[in-house]
Amino acid sequence: MIIFYQFLFLIITYLVASIPFGLVFGKIFAKVDIRESGSKNIGATNATRILGKKLGFLTLLLDSFKGMIMVIIGRFSFYQIDNLHFFLVLVSFVAICSHIYPIYLNFKGGKGVATAIGTIIALDFSVGILAICFWILTFVSFRISAVASLVAIFSTTIFSTAYDAPLSQIIFCWIIFIIIFMRHRENIIRILTGEEKKI
Repeated sequence: MIIFYQFLFLIITYLVASIPFGLVFGKIFAKVDIRESGSKNIGATNATRILGKKLGFLTLLLDSFKGMIMVIIGRFSFYQIDNLHFFLVLVSFVAICSHIYPIYLNFKGGKGVATAIGTIIALDFSVGILAICFWILTFVSFRISAVASLVAIFSTTIFSTAYDAPLSQIIFCWIIFIIIFMRHRENIIRILTGEEKKI
């Protein structure tokens, strides 16, 4: 029976983490579809460009929080199972993928960085906080969100290994880094050609 509840929780995680807060805020507060302007992405960076710093920051917080809260709820709801950490890794993966491929937007979503960092904080607090520190340091140095995002997510693979995290977490971090790296293909090309916009 516990397997059924775990499966149900993963479905709920997908539905919750699919909520596109940047798009919602654009529709409600600015009467615009942020998918039609800027980078056409639903994430916090484009929300900041189109909607301003306050709504952009709120988008960042809620995109992070929607993944984080599902991992936290999962931790307390299934604390009795033997493979808890593996299950939480699975919840994290579903949350990130749901932001990237949200059911509400025909599976065309954001790049998953904020949601990834939120889930990693809930999964392994030390690794998550260090990833945020690397994001901040890189962003302050280069003022390019894509560079900061890639460095931050890559750092989770290093720190997870350094802190002897469970193998499932290390593999998870590598998979997420590869997915997010691929989601930033166009940004990487613009960075290499000097065309990527700074914030």
